[in-house]
Amino acid sequence: MGSTFSGLEIGKRGLAAHQQALQTTGHNISNADNKHYSRQRVVLQATDPLYEPSLNRAHLPGQIGQGVEIGSIERVRDNFIDDRIIETSGVKDYWAAKNEYLYQAENIFNEPNGTTLRTLMDKFWSSWEELANYPEDNAHRSVVLEKAQGLGSRMEDVYRKLSQLRDQSNREIEAHALHLNTIGENIRTLNERIAKSEALGDKPNDLYDKRDALLQELSGLTDITIGRSDEDELMVFIGQQILVQGGKLNRIDILGNPAKDGLLDLYWKVTGDPVLLRKGRLQGLIEVRDKILGEKIDQVDALAINVMDVINEIHKDGFGLNGNTNQNFFDIRSLALNTFGEYDSDGDGQNDITAIFRVTGKNTLDPDRPVGISGTMTFLKPDEKETQVLIPYSANDTLNGIIKRINASKVGVVAYMNHDNQLAFKATVAEDTPKKNFILRHIEDSGELLVGLTGMLMASGPSGAYDYKRLGEITKLQSKPEDITLSPHFHPSSHFKINEHIANNVANIAAARGKDVGGTGDYNSPGGHKDGRNALLVASSLRNNPVMVDYSKTTDDFYNSLISKLATEARESKQEFGIQSDLMTELENMRQSVMGVSLDEEMANMVQFQHSYNASAKMINTMNEILDTIINRLGA
Repeated sequence: MGSTFSGLEIGKRGLAAHQQALQTTGHNISNADNKHYSRQRVVLQATDPLYEPSLNRAHLPGQIGQGVEIGSIERVRDNFIDDRIIETSGVKDYWAAKNEYLYQAENIFNEPNGTTLRTLMDKFWSSWEELANYPEDNAHRSVVLEKAQGLGSRMEDVYRKLSQLRDQSNREIEAHALHLNTIGENIRTLNERIAKSEALGDKPNDLYDKRDALLQELSGLTDITIGRSDEDELMVFIGQQILVQGGKLNRIDILGNPAKDGLLDLYWKVTGDPVLLRKGRLQGLIEVRDKILGEKIDQVDALAINVMDVINEIHKDGFGLNGNTNQNFFDIRSLALNTFGEYDSDGDGQNDITAIFRVTGKNTLDPDRPVGISGTMTFLKPDEKETQVLIPYSANDTLNGIIKRINASKVGVVAYMNHDNQLAFKATVAEDTPKKNFILRHIEDSGELLVGLTGMLMASGPSGAYDYKRLGEITKLQSKPEDITLSPHFHPSSHFKINEHIANNVANIAAARGKDVGGTGDYNSPGGHKDGRNALLVASSLRNNPVMVDYSKTTDDFYNSLISKLATEARESKQEFGIQSDLMTELENMRQSVMGVSLDEEMANMVQFQHSYNASAKMINTMNEILDTIINRLGA
């Protein structure tokens, strides 16, 4: 016969199981507003019955049920949706970073409304046109000075704000990288706690939720891959490198990069290798800092140095109201501290390069006539390898055709005919490092185009070539000192200043072209107070003439290209951020439909478990009455 007390055990198990079920329901309800919480479900299963099949088993009907027990407490979660959210989170935050900073960059330029570089340049050129009409009037000269100062202040302001924005992105990279290490440490700690709990046969559901929340936060910072193939330890990868492996953490160092003016980069602490990122907010910030803002700063610098240099080139050839000539309108700070352009590029105390921005040939030519000679020019592309580029020319080529060929090759050198129809070469922004911006690297000609025809180089061939890696290279040039512009100090847009001689006396503004006295072919004498031809040359030089600002023909082309690209980048980032945000919302809703807590459902479960608990208690009470009858009343 079965045990008299077996019914009490069944009732007790029912009480314990449904009490745990009620507690789990209460835990779910308490975390209903926790978006990272996965609702938990008690899995009830029948206790092993009596009796096991054997020869000595009791002669009783089998299998006799022994009540209920808790098999496990599961968390309701879909790993497939989680993985999609982790992937989407990295993409969304990547575009979010770019969207935020590009919006701020657009506000800095503030096109097309407000006091912009475009409107100030237009007013500056217009003031020169007015001066050309009234060259004898000091009031119009003062207007030129005022507009130049306004343009300079705005140019410096744009540079300063772009630099501040880049510094802000650099600080944010540092903060997020430090936080990445903190998250990695927290995941490592959770891995250890989870491993200990699992070793005891438990399911630490709340710890799982905390770890999943950290993984999602980490995925917003950088692209991660989660390895779940090993049941004993969870692994987190960034690229091909392991960040977390079970209870081990591979930390990331944040170090300044000398090649980027000390801006911070990420390296693996153990190997020293750079951390390779593809998406996430960190990658978005790095691209904004190094590519987008770096490019915009370079472009503003290019605009500044070209505006200053082209005006100086024309202004030096003209005459002021007081007869003064050969004066710069703008004060350009040179990289070199000497007139030979020699500069210490590696900081060892010894000059090691020759830094020249522009060189102009001494001969005046008709750019539409065939050159009548053949040869090959050699340049070095401003990339890390300094790739050699050959530009051939033949006797039937015109100078204009050769200029187009040079500019189309994008070798870091742009060519144009100046206001005196002389060939000029200028350097562009460098592709390898900003420290080599606006430095002519190599000019070589196997023939006589740059030697006898244009009067730029002293000799043909490798021996007569100009190369920036050697000192004393300025002697390789035929050009007079006033036809050579040394490379500007870093970020010329930060120092857009008027020459003090002009600022102190507007009569020194060279509005007059002058006249050729003695038939020398040079304008060597003032042309009188009514001469405004030089002012007209200045006005048209940067508005209409193809003076080549980097690879754009005019300043308008260059500036329009800058603003158009910025607008395109901003529009793309805003659009992609919107798409990824909508996708993220959809995935979050899908996940919440699976793991989110439904209060209605939990209330229904609570009532069900309460009734089951009460029924188990009623069964114990009934068994108590039966036992009371057996024990106390059978002998009566």
